[in-house]
Amino acid sequence: MNKKIIVITGSSSGIGETLANHFVKQGHTVYGLSRSKKEKLAFHHIATDVTDKENVFSSIQTIINEAGRIDVLINNAGVGMLGSIEDVRKEDFDKLVNVNIYGVIYLMQAVLPLMRGQKSGHILNVSSIASNHGLPFRGYYSASKSAIDRITESVRLENQNTGIEITTVNFGDIKTPIAESRIQSTVSNYYKKSYEKLVQLIDEEVDHGLEPEQLIPVIERLINKRNLKPHYNIGKGIQKFSVTLKRVLGQRVFEKMLARYSKLE
Repeated sequence: MNKKIIVITGSSSGIGETLANHFVKQGHTVYGLSRSKKEKLAFHHIATDVTDKENVFSSIQTIINEAGRIDVLINNAGVGMLGSIEDVRKEDFDKLVNVNIYGVIYLMQAVLPLMRGQKSGHILNVSSIASNHGLPFRGYYSASKSAIDRITESVRLENQNTGIEITTVNFGDIKTPIAESRIQSTVSNYYKKSYEKLVQLIDEEVDHGLEPEQLIPVIERLINKRNLKPHYNIGKGIQKFSVTLKRVLGQRVFEKMLARYSKLE
């Protein structure tokens, strides 16, 4: 197995921490980028705010100075958000966009020139199966992940024949502490009853989601694979199937099913 230099954002917990610890055990050199740091990490940690472009470029330059190359970038840092489209606060939406969209953009801007010079590299942008659907009270989150899907498709075309493999990994529910950092925006009284029912359902789905360790074989295969597809849906069967179901049933029928499932009144 070729030893790789792997950079993972959002490495302080959940998926990022799980992947970082695994790849270190496999003999790879791993740099975790996150604002916070746990004690006695097995991997290298560089304090980084992914919403700060200068900070991102400085961290990547530090890695280049130390390791000389970057073989894999996993853009894992992200934040969830709940709230109605009508009532969202601008500051909440700005925070979502800064982490989920600009964070991914800045990291790619920092590593793409290096990878083109190497004529090799893998970039995995963490998206969501939710990017395929306008979900109730998660519309802004879905939109932020849909933006990552489209950005990834564009950057693939712009960097074809460079040796760089770029894709999104679109996760379903994963059992992580995402609820602890989730942005809770405003919901007016009109939506409150439906919103509260749905939040309970969402939290239950996360609690029964895939364990982060179950993602390891998939991610490991992708960072060693050539000719990556634009997107990989990873999650429980019904969540992956929802993408096909929407296409087969059509928007209006799928909306009715989604409304029932979401317990909307």
